[in-house]
Amino acid sequence: MDLQYQDLGLKDGYLYETIATTISFKNDKKIPNASCMGIRITNDKVNIKPYHSTQTYKNLKDNSLICINFVEDIHLYTLAALKGPYLSKIYKTFPQKYYEYYPIKNSNDNLKTLKINQIPYLRDAWAIIICRTKKSIKIDKEDVFGLVDLTEFELDMLSIVKLKDSFKLFNRAENMTLETLILTTRLKIAFEKNDYDLVLDYQHRIDNSIKEINHFDNNLEVSKSINLIKEYIRNLKLKF
Repeated sequence: MDLQYQDLGLKDGYLYETIATTISFKNDKKIPNASCMGIRITNDKVNIKPYHSTQTYKNLKDNSLICINFVEDIHLYTLAALKGPYLSKIYKTFPQKYYEYYPIKNSNDNLKTLKINQIPYLRDAWAIIICRTKKSIKIDKEDVFGLVDLTEFELDMLSIVKLKDSFKLFNRAENMTLETLILTTRLKIAFEKNDYDLVLDYQHRIDNSIKEINHFDNNLEVSKSINLIKEYIRNLKLKF
């Protein structure tokens, strides 16, 4: 019997933080991409809202495929969230060593034309949901940075795979690290927009979070994540 998303403990309408993996091609070379992605499940569909500037959005527009990875390791979220020019060269892209490839079921004619029969996933994930775009709707979102163009993708679930048992509950330090990651990505936007007031606000909130995490944490993966966050912020300041 095929797995249902409820078998993974997922509930309709809840927001889940995941890592989304997608694929693009350059000169017939497969280029996997991993990014942090919030998802909701409604009426047996996965809903996501990637920013238009992201590689996830571009890959979805090109080939409609995405894999939702449920991951226990906070350090992998950090690598997915902060990859790029503000960390050392080895983290410019999400490390290749974490990727595996999973065969795609129900390939349609478009995927056959593109010769796509596999999708990247994270080998450390405890479960994955392989999806294909059913429809997309452009929406506007108002936030502290102003009006932002987004696209909401409604995704069909092609395969649901449980790779191993997981009874993982993030502890307080890991939850705070995840929130600090979100603040750090928003700090980058504030830097790039030269919004000095927001820079100070996010910097203050990040500093307070790191101090609190350091008070009660002895988790190696959290410590590695905090060190990367600090490096990322140092390099942001050099470019401000």
